[in-house]
Amino acid sequence: MFRGDILHQKLRPLALTSLRSPRALTHGLFRFPGRFHPPLVTYLMGLHPDARTVGDPMVGCGTVAVEATFVGRDGFYSDIDPLCCLLTRAKTRTIDPNTLAEKVNAVLQESGPFAKPGVKRAEARKHIRDLEGSTSFRAPPNVFHWFQPYVVINLCNILQRLAEIERRSRQKDALLAIFASTIRRVSRADPVPSSGLEVTSIRRQALRSGLRFDVAAEFRRRATLMAKGYRELRRSPNLGQVTVVEGDARHWSDMCTKAGMWPDLVITSPCYLSAIEYWRRHKLEYCWLGLIDPKDLSELRHRFLGMGREELDFEALPSRVHHLYSRLNRIGRQGEANALVRYFNDSSSWLREISKVLEKSGGTAYVVAGCSSSRGQGVDTPLILKEIARKTGMSASVFSRYRIVNYHMQYPLKGKRIQTETVLKLESSS
Repeated sequence: MFRGDILHQKLRPLALTSLRSPRALTHGLFRFPGRFHPPLVTYLMGLHPDARTVGDPMVGCGTVAVEATFVGRDGFYSDIDPLCCLLTRAKTRTIDPNTLAEKVNAVLQESGPFAKPGVKRAEARKHIRDLEGSTSFRAPPNVFHWFQPYVVINLCNILQRLAEIERRSRQKDALLAIFASTIRRVSRADPVPSSGLEVTSIRRQALRSGLRFDVAAEFRRRATLMAKGYRELRRSPNLGQVTVVEGDARHWSDMCTKAGMWPDLVITSPCYLSAIEYWRRHKLEYCWLGLIDPKDLSELRHRFLGMGREELDFEALPSRVHHLYSRLNRIGRQGEANALVRYFNDSSSWLREISKVLEKSGGTAYVVAGCSSSRGQGVDTPLILKEIARKTGMSASVFSRYRIVNYHMQYPLKGKRIQTETVLKLESSS
């Protein structure tokens, strides 16, 4: 979301290792909106050379995990999104690049011959029935809205081969992550917008102009990118050990207890209020990979921050949240008002969990957040999070603010852009 030239006097010059391309290592595998920029993670880790375990309870596409692994830090990472957990495992647990290339070649060879344009939907439906009858993989709802029939057949054939790798392994995770990064690129959905999942007018024009999808070539391209990232990671003399757990950040201390790991350096960034709806954006990947049953997609959204159905709780929230709630209600925006309160209720929960972890480990946490808006009402998210953190018993201060100088893949806010982000520093008061 921003370049390495972070603009704020409190940030010291970044180490040379932080000047790598943001697509270096395995960062560039999957197009994930609103992700951390690696130099910030590298910089923050450099401030704590004695930290034993890095943690991120909302790991997203695994940027913190990749950076920590590369510099030899062990880590404990979690996310409520199963796709995020898959990507984090695959991007940090390397396998030999030559072995990966050999397996990719074998999968593609066994998946052929590949279907060409002109195949009828009836033939594609037969392949879907065969896939769903013998594996956990599922075609997404309205599959032919998103994919042309010949593409459906080719995706099904590759998944049949991947299903033959029976148990979870590094090799299988790598291949599934490569497949995940291929899906949207061979769909009718525009791969560029960050806002969600849609067939844009630009994409429709490209399709009318004869756009064709080579599933095998795209799968191979993504595999080549992954192999390159693995080679770069394996240049590290001491890769860190990675533990990834699928779970809710609002119960992170329980996950740490179960794993027997208590991070003493936490670096995280919550999704923004009014941010990208990941449950909608990634539904093609969820279904094809069997991560979420298609019939459960409508319920998945309620697992994300601010999207639940719990009763509103004002007691733990700062007065400025109360004022925002009242303003939204006055302009007739009850739904947005409720979502605002639920977002900060959930934020109170995960901040309380970080507080428990820091109390146990004696460590430090950094939370990266930016201001947002709701129906024209400005929301100073960093300030509200700082106030909530103090209510949970942590010391909380602004470590730095910086201006965002690259808006690529940023959160859409209906005409407004997030101009700055804030790094909060949190420590246990006990």
